[in-house]
Amino acid sequence: MTETIIDGEAFNIIVEGKPEAPAILLAHSLGTNLHLFDHQVAALKPHFRLVRYDLRGHGGSQISPAPYSLGRLGRDALAILDALKIDKADFIGASAGGLIGLWLLRHAPERIGCAVLANTAAQIGTRENWNERIRIVTEKGVGALAPSLIENWFTRNYRELHPDEVRHFEETAAATSAEGYAGVSAALRDADLREDLHAITHPVLVIVGRHDPVTPPGVGALVASSIPNAKLVTLAAAHLSPVEAAEAFNDAVLEFLLAAGEKPAVAEMPAPKKPRKPRAPKPKPVPVAAHEAPAVQFVPAAVMEIAKPERRPRVAPKPKAPAKAPAPAAAKPEARVAPKPKAPAKKSPAKKSPARKTAVKKRAAKKAAPKKAAAKKAAAKKGTRKLAAKTRVTRKAAVKKSPVRKAAVKKRPVKKAVRKSTAKKSVTKKSVTKKSVRKTVAKRPVKKPVKKAAARKSPRKVRRWAGRR
Repeated sequence: MTETIIDGEAFNIIVEGKPEAPAILLAHSLGTNLHLFDHQVAALKPHFRLVRYDLRGHGGSQISPAPYSLGRLGRDALAILDALKIDKADFIGASAGGLIGLWLLRHAPERIGCAVLANTAAQIGTRENWNERIRIVTEKGVGALAPSLIENWFTRNYRELHPDEVRHFEETAAATSAEGYAGVSAALRDADLREDLHAITHPVLVIVGRHDPVTPPGVGALVASSIPNAKLVTLAAAHLSPVEAAEAFNDAVLEFLLAAGEKPAVAEMPAPKKPRKPRAPKPKPVPVAAHEAPAVQFVPAAVMEIAKPERRPRVAPKPKAPAKAPAPAAAKPEARVAPKPKAPAKKSPAKKSPARKTAVKKRAAKKAAPKKAAAKKAAAKKGTRKLAAKTRVTRKAAVKKSPVRKAAVKKRPVKKAVRKSTAKKSVTKKSVTKKSVRKTVAKRPVKKPVKKAAARKSPRKVRRWAGRR
């Protein structure tokens, strides 16, 4: 571990590997330090020169006043390469380090070869979430966020199986400067490189964690699909895949970097062979129009005798047997189609014979007979209907003329009058509720005084009564 002064500011840097090997610059995530890549050193060191450093405000590097910008963090990486006299290097970045790598690919493409971007995105989180995190850190310190950070960095299974390593990262996060953490958080809050992804032409490997809640797999897949010819690898890990899935991470990185760094060997070209004589082109068939006859090809007689096969005479197709007509009967002559009969000319009445006339009359009489019978039946029905109507009229007249009928007719008005009086009484009863009692009494008919029974007595009874006295 060495401290390097760059533009008057100190940065904690570790350089490992052979000086002549291709260089790789490694940038860690927010809240960690250069020890995030301890599991990659043994796998990458035999092939590359590794340059690890602490970001501004993290680990042993300079703590400057917040906020920081993504451009400032990117220029820090370029200054480290300049201090080590490295013109061009490959790049590996995780989370915030991945955003720094995207900035370098866009603004300093000549200084970067291949890039591995792990658990990152072109825009991480929302502005509101970063502002809330900055407020908590400045008021309470990074230790207040350490437990929640550990839950996002590692899966539950890994936390249970590797408690010591998880505790080490929790202590590292709690020891991070609040100023440095807030400064890098501000840089991530303002970073948005989504429009720059299409302009990147470098070989890029994007690594995502299947269980990453900070930068989900879909966000990393969007980065890989936006960069032309980028590759995507998914690992069974949370946010810190270089630690949780170290072996799979190393295999993917080595395969990608070694394949991109290999140059195809130039093989010695064999002595050129003598050129062959070009073959004469085959004549193309001349298209023949539909109305033209095909051209006749003349072949020598000798060739024709050898090549021409013997032609077999064509056998004429057998004619189809005509359909057998039915055999005519012996007695019956051949049936002929009779011509349409012409309409007979009208004969004059003078030429008719008397026998012909009588036959016509008989036919007419036969035809008219049913009509006459129907007419007679209709007349008989009409007669019966008239007789029935007459009998009804006579009955009605007899009933009207009878004295019994007259008496009954005379009695009917009396019954009607009685009915009318009862109807009037019912009406008066109903109207009692509406009219006063006096009015109803006034409407009642006055009963006539009954005559004495003596007046009605017959003269015989009077005489008898007088004799008794």
